[in-house]
Amino acid sequence: MSEQALPALSVEQIIAALDGVTNSSVDQAGSTKPLLECITAGVLRGAVVMLGTEGSDVQDKEAYVGLIKTLLANDVVVLALGYAEQVALDAGLVSTDAKELAGSGLKRVCELAEIPPVLPLGGLENVGNVVTIATALCADSGLTVPQLPVVGCDAAAVTAQAVELGNTFTGLGVDVYAGVAPFEGSVEDLKKAAGLKETDQAGYTVSADLGELGAAIVAGLEKKREALGI
Repeated sequence: MSEQALPALSVEQIIAALDGVTNSSVDQAGSTKPLLECITAGVLRGAVVMLGTEGSDVQDKEAYVGLIKTLLANDVVVLALGYAEQVALDAGLVSTDAKELAGSGLKRVCELAEIPPVLPLGGLENVGNVVTIATALCADSGLTVPQLPVVGCDAAAVTAQAVELGNTFTGLGVDVYAGVAPFEGSVEDLKKAAGLKETDQAGYTVSADLGELGAAIVAGLEKKREALGI
């Protein structure tokens, strides 16, 4: 692949690219098993699905980009959709050159698979591809969706469409981390007012500080890893 930003990737293209990190003598090509092995070995700490909707209110794009860079530095691969993809693209993160911003594990995966650390999935209409990938990961690992070290994130102030998508994620068992405008009152009151729906298996973490949100995401992924004993 060139050093330029990539067009939106399909599920098939992502899985095919991951064959680049496959040990051909023991691994199964054409599946999510190479990705799973990178995660269980600690080469990757997990994955974050970052999404953003039209009309997202980003008070500080530098902080938004800083959040993504924090994830990359902690060996977390980012799948970006919608506005999140555009922010990453403008910051030069949807490019194989951006591997230099990644931790050693993610950087190695990027080099072997010839992919950027932020994978562009296109518009929000492609969010179903995330479900497809998660389903494949569960089938290949024997884990349930809530067990996977995968979370969702909308780093911009919450919009009605983002709430709907976030609630879809929590309904599937995927924790969601939301960046919001500064607010008064309790977090629980904010969640209720915004219509954020939590389940027994997944919930929301919200913060007006994107640096704090990034740290919470990394900690949340590590907690999932610990629960799996990896």
